[in-house]
Amino acid sequence: MCNRYEIQLENTVNATTLSKFKVLDFAHLLPGELCSTILSDMGMQVIRIEPLEPGLGKRLPPVVDGESLYYWSLHRNKKRLSIDLKKTEGVELIHRLIKEVDVVVENFRPEVMERLGIGFQQLSEINPRLIFLSISGYGQKSQWSQRPGHDLNFVAESGVLNQHKNPDGSPTLPGILVSDYMSALYGALAVSAHLMERETTGKGKHIDISMFECSLSTLNILTTGLLYTGVDPVEGGFNYPNEMPNYCLYKCKDDRYLAVASLERPFWEKFCTLIGREDLKPKTVKPEDYDLKATLAGEIEKKTLAEWNVIFDGSDCCVSPVNTLQEALSTLPTKERKLLVNATHPVLGAIPQMTTPVFNREENDVVARDDKSHDSMEVLCGLGLTRDEVERLEKVAVLGAKSS
Repeated sequence: MCNRYEIQLENTVNATTLSKFKVLDFAHLLPGELCSTILSDMGMQVIRIEPLEPGLGKRLPPVVDGESLYYWSLHRNKKRLSIDLKKTEGVELIHRLIKEVDVVVENFRPEVMERLGIGFQQLSEINPRLIFLSISGYGQKSQWSQRPGHDLNFVAESGVLNQHKNPDGSPTLPGILVSDYMSALYGALAVSAHLMERETTGKGKHIDISMFECSLSTLNILTTGLLYTGVDPVEGGFNYPNEMPNYCLYKCKDDRYLAVASLERPFWEKFCTLIGREDLKPKTVKPEDYDLKATLAGEIEKKTLAEWNVIFDGSDCCVSPVNTLQEALSTLPTKERKLLVNATHPVLGAIPQMTTPVFNREENDVVARDDKSHDSMEVLCGLGLTRDEVERLEKVAVLGAKSS
């Protein structure tokens, strides 16, 4: 069963620079899917290879009228082919495609692509210039390479969860998928770097991204302190700046929270003035000054978040409200930077999309195409197949059948 809809977002990145690069996307989980979306937002042409039956991503919530908004948030600007990779003709199609492709993105467990006949060594024999990105839990050659895992496992094992604790000392889940997002970002960065390197060497590359490593890399500053002193950053109190009274979250009168990050002396002094505590300005703020933290907590709790917002707005002292997502999407920077665009879907109508936040954007035109088989014809006929051949492959279930 094929999904009938594709959403396209017109890209404003310099097409002459990056649109010459073609990406074959085999990803089936967030790290790889987001990575290929970033490459698409950069202007590269992404062809997504999907199974004939809908995968997990098309069932993940929120689901509206049978359509997964999770799925559509990750697959704008991608052409899509449904191919049965367990059939010889399906693998042969990939071998034909790979001659014209610059990049492969995949996040299967190590050795799966090789067993299918489309691993790096197999495909690089066909296209020696191929950049092949593999995202896995622990790396391709690790002794843990076959160990399963999700984001929670990697942030737990890497020590990230131990940095986020409840008042009772128990670890708490981060609000975002740290290793998933970091892996996607490192993956897109590595692909870009090796495409540039290939311009000089003419050679392809197998990029090996470990989600565990990507999660651990977020603790690089704490790692230096631990390895040099031998003292755990949390237990030893040098988890700077997380324990500082002037780098802390404080509860307001209405149980909302204010984020205070007035680390530098000018910011600290301005902050003290605005909360009406001029007497605190001369203090040297230290991580272990719990009396100061209690004093500040008492002052912040006297007013609501809205009242503090009025006081601190434009104050130049690094104090911010802890916003809800809805509030964040309504902020001036979100609107000014045109981070959000709408994609028109034949069933769901306008679907808000968050674009990759490192590229210039103008108002974007969005096109929805309601027949997935158009991609099969466009991509495969471009390889020299006839319409009759494409239709035959659909009939024998090598390709996803045309939706009615």
